[in-house]
Amino acid sequence: MEATKVSDLTFLKQFSSGNTAMMKKLINVFLNTAQDSIEKIEGFINEKNWERVGSIAHQLKPQCSYMGIKTAEPIILQIEDAKNSDGSSIPVLFFSLKEIIQKAMAELKEETDKLA
Repeated sequence: MEATKVSDLTFLKQFSSGNTAMMKKLINVFLNTAQDSIEKIEGFINEKNWERVGSIAHQLKPQCSYMGIKTAEPIILQIEDAKNSDGSSIPVLFFSLKEIIQKAMAELKEETDKLA
């Protein structure tokens, strides 16, 4: 039995009108940007700079939407809300977000290999 996927390319297929070259390009942009965002957020968490963590998480939100990573969206919203408090919940929230993003990245890499 296949594990539940965290990404869904339905929106991307519609957005690109099924153009596989365009889909591949957009997925690769996401893969590069998401990895960069994860690394930046980790750095800002170490500095306890909650404002920057929230800002970068906010930038990830539309990208996750395009790739159909629905489970990431509520976590991103919680991170954005937590930046206005003491930020104590952010590291745990980020750990969950990072797991989802990394799983999605692995799925999307697999998808780009399948695209002609």
